[in-house]
Amino acid sequence: MDPSQPPEKTLGPRLNLPDNFGSLLQNPYPTPHSFSPSASASALSQNYQSNVSSSVPGSAPGTVAPKVAIPRLPPTDVSHGRRRSARACEPCRQRKIKCDGLRPSCSQCIYHHQQCAYEDVKRVRDQKRLGSLAKRVEAYESLLRDLEGEVDLETARKIRRIMKNPGKPLPKNDDGSDSDSSMGSLEAIDQVDEDLNRSEGTRAAGFFGKNSEIQWMRKLDVGTSMQNPDSAASFYFGSNQDAPFAQQPQLGRVNSTSMMDYHLDNLDIPLIEPCNPLAVPSRKLADRYIHAFLTYVHPTFGAIRLTTFISQYQMFFENASSPPVKWLAILNMIFAIGCRYTRLVDGPDSSDDDLIFLTRARHLGLHSKVLFEHTDLQQIQLELLVAIYLLCLGQVNRASKFSNMALRSALSLGINLRLTDNRTQDAAKEARGRLWWSIYSIEHLITSMTGRASCVGEGVCSVPPPLPCEEDNFSQPGVQHLFQDPNLRDSQLTSTLFESSTQFNSQAWISTCAPCPSLFFNFLVDLNLITHALMNKVYSIEGLRKGPSQIEYHVSKFGTRMDRWLDKIPPFYQFTSPEAGPWHLNHSKLHDLSATFVRESVCLAMSYYSARIALCRPCLTHIHTQSSQPRSPETSGTPRAQFRADTATQCLQASSAMISILPETPNMSWLARTAPWWGVLHFLMQATTALLLCLSYCSYTRTKNSRSPDPTPGSPALLANYPPLQETDLSTAIASAKKAMHWLHVTASVDPAARRAFMLCEGIVKRIAPGLDIDLRDWPDGNGFAEAIRASRSSSGNGNDYGNGNGNGKGYGYEGNGSGIGRESGMEAFEELIDFEGGVF
Repeated sequence: MDPSQPPEKTLGPRLNLPDNFGSLLQNPYPTPHSFSPSASASALSQNYQSNVSSSVPGSAPGTVAPKVAIPRLPPTDVSHGRRRSARACEPCRQRKIKCDGLRPSCSQCIYHHQQCAYEDVKRVRDQKRLGSLAKRVEAYESLLRDLEGEVDLETARKIRRIMKNPGKPLPKNDDGSDSDSSMGSLEAIDQVDEDLNRSEGTRAAGFFGKNSEIQWMRKLDVGTSMQNPDSAASFYFGSNQDAPFAQQPQLGRVNSTSMMDYHLDNLDIPLIEPCNPLAVPSRKLADRYIHAFLTYVHPTFGAIRLTTFISQYQMFFENASSPPVKWLAILNMIFAIGCRYTRLVDGPDSSDDDLIFLTRARHLGLHSKVLFEHTDLQQIQLELLVAIYLLCLGQVNRASKFSNMALRSALSLGINLRLTDNRTQDAAKEARGRLWWSIYSIEHLITSMTGRASCVGEGVCSVPPPLPCEEDNFSQPGVQHLFQDPNLRDSQLTSTLFESSTQFNSQAWISTCAPCPSLFFNFLVDLNLITHALMNKVYSIEGLRKGPSQIEYHVSKFGTRMDRWLDKIPPFYQFTSPEAGPWHLNHSKLHDLSATFVRESVCLAMSYYSARIALCRPCLTHIHTQSSQPRSPETSGTPRAQFRADTATQCLQASSAMISILPETPNMSWLARTAPWWGVLHFLMQATTALLLCLSYCSYTRTKNSRSPDPTPGSPALLANYPPLQETDLSTAIASAKKAMHWLHVTASVDPAARRAFMLCEGIVKRIAPGLDIDLRDWPDGNGFAEAIRASRSSSGNGNDYGNGNGNGKGYGYEGNGSGIGRESGMEAFEELIDFEGGVF
């Protein structure tokens, strides 16, 4: 330092600057050299040691200072304050509070005791939703494929179209909607077009609905009475009005229902007085009546429990004991029904004691005091037997009254429900169940005859179907298992109406049962369930309001059920030729009185074809249209039109099959021993009326075409959607109608109801014959019946031509012999009577 210069004042300790500090000031950014890790580390170490040694006080130059521990750096992941979660749970999201994102449950959910759940991200959510929708679409497509065979034809076609072209919408006006199509005479809701309380005759006849052959005959009478072709066209092809009776002003008159009713309700049933209610016939005559009832009525109307009644009957005659009055009333009604059968077999000169038995039963169990008492099982049996007897007399309206009484009484005691009381014996439970099915069957029969609203449906009862075995076999292990396990019984004896395709395809236990009256009864009840459900769905007001599409669906559905029922018939009861379809009957078996189980086969055949006629009848005259536009050729060839044409053809086939059950030559002995004689007239008139409906249309169209060979596009002939008949089919229909008329004519000689039915049909045949060039010279003639019919209609209670044909009859109108053909497809139950000590079942 220069001594002349004053010393520099410093503010702190002197800094030791490196020797090259000046060069660094001159060149603050030197040119970088290549980096050498070893050289850099060595230089750093030397520099560090020199700095440390120089900075330690008291240390000698060149000595190494001791090592000093360097504190560790704090962790870099330590956060200051609350950390934010990437995704909050759903409860915190909904409450809009902070979520710490802990799994499986965040702190907030643990504190509030809530279930913690984290939603997937949107991409994952969309993938899961697409997978769920794809599975749902597959399930829907599988369901549609299953439903395709169960729904009506038009809906099935829509299903096929939408599955074939999923992206193509269906047209709005697809092949004829409900608004421009109809079901013939069923398009209008039931109405009463006359005052039924006007006279005694109208009150006796009562109301007849659309599914009654009485209304079919009335429709025929209106159509064939129209001499004006325009009026006839309006009748056959419809108008914008609801019913064919809208033509009343043009016709001038329309026969009332009572004039078209061939039943005998307008005739009084007299009391035979004086009468001893406790009197009984001789043992020989009583045995004959009991045998007739048990052989020809009991298998289809088993209102009694057979084993118990036989023991009581023998005890009554052998011990001369005094049974209760209701038991005697039931016994007298059995005598009355058996007596009606013997009159049918023996002819008009046989005994007419059935009125005496009826009078005794009225004194014992049907007097005014009993009607105000609470009902019991014996009263139900008595009311059911009276209804059966009135059917045998042709008194359908009165039979309906007693059937309804028995039905309401049964409902009041819960006989329509499954009995689970362990104190009641299994045989007694079965007897009560069969009593219910008997009431159900007779109610169904009367409903089909009168067309009135039914009081029962398939969902009103839970009692199982009747067992297909006799009471003597109830102690067998297999039958005991059915009694003890209701689920097993339901699975083995599922009704055809309710069974699934899997149950139908599986081997049914009932197919292994031996032939017996109980098995026959089971098949009749099974068919009645199907037919009664059909009546409630197709002919009811509710069914008509749903439109023709629903009607067609139900026709197809119940037709399938009937086909299944027919396939289940065992070989010994079959009435069709094997593998030949439902329209080819085994006539050699049905017409042979010596054939085994011929009676069961005939009864099943008549009940089946009666159900088929009722099923297909809505499509027989679907020629009414509310549309003023003519149908195009494309519309007439649609699946709906084809379905209706096929169903109408099946109606004619069923009618012809019904007539073909009867032998070619009328035989009253065959009728009494094989057919359900209380219901033959109903079955015969069902088929005959359907055939005459077809022939009347054919007669009109031929007459119309002969007058107008080239009808205009808007003429009714082209508006018709009726299945055209080939010449062979027309010949078959005419031959079947002719055979039916012969049977009606022969039956009319012994039954006033058949006599009235023949006269009604003959009048229609004479009106339609000219249009079809039918030669009526070999057809039966009813000129001799006219006077008898007028006499029977004017007879009153003080005459009683009841039926021995001797001129001094008792006023019932049976001038011929009074065989009493009634009607019934038959199915009844076994029922136990009260024993002499007062026990019930």
